[in-house]
Amino acid sequence: MAQGDIMDGYRTGGWFGMVLIGGADQEVAQQLKAIYLKISGDVPVNVQIMSPESAEICKLASNCFRTTKISFANMVGDIADATVGANKDDICTALGADRSIGPLCMRPGYGYGGPCYPRDNQAFGVYAQSVGVKPTISLATDEYNNFHHDLMAERMRSSDAPVHIFEDVGYKPGIKVPMIDYSPKLAVAQRLAKQGARVIIRDRQDLVIAVMKEFGALFAYELVA
Repeated sequence: MAQGDIMDGYRTGGWFGMVLIGGADQEVAQQLKAIYLKISGDVPVNVQIMSPESAEICKLASNCFRTTKISFANMVGDIADATVGANKDDICTALGADRSIGPLCMRPGYGYGGPCYPRDNQAFGVYAQSVGVKPTISLATDEYNNFHHDLMAERMRSSDAPVHIFEDVGYKPGIKVPMIDYSPKLAVAQRLAKQGARVIIRDRQDLVIAVMKEFGALFAYELVA
């Protein structure tokens, strides 16, 4: 489930159509499965039952796989942007058509943010280290996400635009609640503003207020209906 889409998440299993049930008691787990299937009605939901430990690892791994895809797609896009004659959208569309890869999260753009992805990526790495596994992929994913936002800010700054306007600045596009946790757009906007660029945050009132509370006078602000 995602913030702003809680009820839809209960009905459908969220964007990815899956419900994880970590049950030490199989009878209770089956009862929970029956409840979810009743809530979903005619909507097909993939319910997976496993031990609580497996469910915790699976939940983190699911988010971390997506952050890895996002960072990989952005790395491919950055390479394409630096290559004369290459088109990052064509490349990532073709990669998404590869059945072994798939289209979800396989497009270039801003990096990842929000209350779950950065936290879960770090938590997965910390837990891996606690059981003696080196979290190389989790570390690289976070490192590239930060680098990609550095690179985006650098490219915007070099465009010599007199002002940089950021809209829809929640942690994900079209979010229904005013949450800006690790917002990718604000990560780039903050880098630009700290480099001396004029940055305007243009959004609906609740999101503008959330940004003002965290960043104050770093940005200029404009409201939209």
